[in-house]
Amino acid sequence: MATSVYDIVDLELSNGEILQIRPLPIKPLRKFMAVIEKLDSIENEAEALDIFIEAGMICVSYFNQELAKDKDTFEDVIEVPTLMKILEVAGGLKLNDPNLLGAALVGAS
Repeated sequence: MATSVYDIVDLELSNGEILQIRPLPIKPLRKFMAVIEKLDSIENEAEALDIFIEAGMICVSYFNQELAKDKDTFEDVIEVPTLMKILEVAGGLKLNDPNLLGAALVGAS
């Protein structure tokens, strides 16, 4: 029997759909990381949210391509707390890390 080294997290979207999230494999994780690096050059909080949405869509595209193919569709069913959980589980991004949040807010100032 194989041993899983990660947990699969079920997230309920605002439309009632359940999305199963787990850590991304390395290839999509590289795309995710490239988007997150954009946080270094943001000018306001709206830009930070756009980056988080783009990164979230990369994560979700690995688990549900239909949901992630259109930004409007994605934004209609994903709330901010759900988005943050997706980024944490799939991308390993610890959004409660004060260093990350501080860097994003300093860049937005």
